[in-house]
Amino acid sequence: MQEFIVEQTNKIFSKCIKNFSKADKVEQNEVSILMHLHGEEREVGFKICHHHQPVKEVTIMNVLGVRIDIKGFSLFVPPQIKKIIEGFESEVGSKKIELCVYLNREEEDEVRYFLYNDGAYLKEVFLKDVLKLE
Repeated sequence: MQEFIVEQTNKIFSKCIKNFSKADKVEQNEVSILMHLHGEEREVGFKICHHHQPVKEVTIMNVLGVRIDIKGFSLFVPPQIKKIIEGFESEVGSKKIELCVYLNREEEDEVRYFLYNDGAYLKEVFLKDVLKLE
């Protein structure tokens, strides 16, 4: 099950980056998705970045690239991302943690995940290592 979730999540993020790259007329390797927690409820937020700079806030439905989420990913994915980010917040001791997704430069159908604290690079992370399923 975990392999399936990792595979589907990677597909979603890869497709999202490619779609925003095309729509925004920016090279694929210059588009990324920045995930963070915000507000009193500490909800997951998604920002599309160009050249490592946020350009717009988007919803999970924008990330999924759908108007109607038949598969239910919009219900399942954000809580998992929140748990992952909260885990890194505890590990690092900061509430300014962000998880960024980029296309893999060697294999553009794959994505890579990088952890940032207040905009400063910390390390690359692997979804299979941090996924916490209920």
